[in-house]
Amino acid sequence: MDPLLDLPQLRTFYTLAQAGSFTACARRLNRTQSAVSHAMTKLEGLAGAPLLDRRGRELGLTEEGRRLFLACEQAFATLDAAADDLRRHQPHARGRLRLGATVEFGSSILMRHMQPFLAANPELEIDFTLRPDLLAPLLRDDLDLIIDCLDHPLPSLKKTTLFRETYVVACAPTFRKAHCLRVPVDLSGVPILSIDKAGAWWNRFLMAVPDQEQPLMDRIIEVNHIRAMIHAAIEGMGALLVPRYSVLEELRRGDLVALFPAICPAEDRFSIYQKKVKAGQEKQRLLTRYLQSLSPAEFGS
Repeated sequence: MDPLLDLPQLRTFYTLAQAGSFTACARRLNRTQSAVSHAMTKLEGLAGAPLLDRRGRELGLTEEGRRLFLACEQAFATLDAAADDLRRHQPHARGRLRLGATVEFGSSILMRHMQPFLAANPELEIDFTLRPDLLAPLLRDDLDLIIDCLDHPLPSLKKTTLFRETYVVACAPTFRKAHCLRVPVDLSGVPILSIDKAGAWWNRFLMAVPDQEQPLMDRIIEVNHIRAMIHAAIEGMGALLVPRYSVLEELRRGDLVALFPAICPAEDRFSIYQKKVKAGQEKQRLLTRYLQSLSPAEFGS
């Protein structure tokens, strides 16, 4: 391989491997597809080996391409860290961060707490992506950090534990009265709201219920969004299981009532995940420390 590989071509290759297509790469780099293709042709000529696997329907990497991608990941992380070091005497961190979070957590909790951080770091730009599947965009560098309650035990990721996420079973007051809901077994034959039709969403509750009080949940209504499920419960469509923070206001107003307070469903932990090669950047360290300092009362723990 020619030792004098062109840095812009390497950046194009690295972005192309992350984006997965020439179209997406060109859009990220604000270049034409033909310019991206031309850069890849020249880079493969310098490398003396094919880097892209174009045989399948999706763009992939050859073995040489995978090795070069890993080298680029380390090299660009080192360059970014060097840029951070050059700016260490500046009063504020600069740059852009892309932060991902689950939809309900992001809209109910995260957005309530980010303004102080943004005010303290006016030269740092943050874009937010709220979606249920966060790992894939983190791995392909569409996101810099994610806040997720799912566990992602990958050796390439740094995990920083944040908050406990507690759950509550609730329903409308009229629904509880109509179905005489006093103990968990009373949910048998009652309409149940669940993220999935099979009712696996309720396993964290069922695991905490004694065997003699296990309900038979055979009337499951699938609602694949927590906020929609909350509105459905308020209208009396069924009982629901949701993170406690998501219904604190509805419980306070009496739109919903908590059921079976003696039962404690299994908890989740929200954690920050970021690639280890990027975790040392000043902007990522600042945001991580800020998120660690939060103790949101909304969790109701």
